[in-house]
Amino acid sequence: MSTQDEKMPLDFDECCNQMLEFGYEVSPSEIHGLLSGVVCTGLKIRPDSIINLVIKHVDVESCSERNRDTILTMYAFIEREMFSADSRYTLFLPDDELDMTQRVRSLAAWCQGYLVGFGTASSQVKNNKFSAETEEALKDIVNISNLSDEFGDEDEVNEVAYTELVEYLKVAVLLMSGEMLATTAKDS
Repeated sequence: MSTQDEKMPLDFDECCNQMLEFGYEVSPSEIHGLLSGVVCTGLKIRPDSIINLVIKHVDVESCSERNRDTILTMYAFIEREMFSADSRYTLFLPDDELDMTQRVRSLAAWCQGYLVGFGTASSQVKNNKFSAETEEALKDIVNISNLSDEFGDEDEVNEVAYTELVEYLKVAVLLMSGEMLATTAKDS
């Protein structure tokens, strides 16, 4: 059960260092997006399958026990948030103190991961025909995944635009999740 004060039990910077252990420079935002895409579909997968998905995504042979624990902690937290009664869901992104260019890159990486996770998991769901709203949200997520570094100027307008994109993604993910769960329940 998610509470108003509950936050991701992982530190973003620590996760960045851990992801380097994979031998691949992958952002924790991308991993969070990947896992969020899977959770959003309502597909239930075993812990080993979650780890295998991440290993395949980052193109390595294995991961340490520490990375395994981090990935499973992140997955469990996403599930709790996404399916909580208060529909509280957050993206795992760097703090606002980081320069805008890095935050936009992390946001784009989150979107790229989300698209892979959602695409992979939704192909396993019985009825994977999407509403016009979900189709539109997926197109928007593709567009956000392609944001360029030119967005990165430090000014009030870009700060507001970035914040609006993050909020839009939160709402889009919850709406898509609700649709996928309703479809899954109807097909059961």
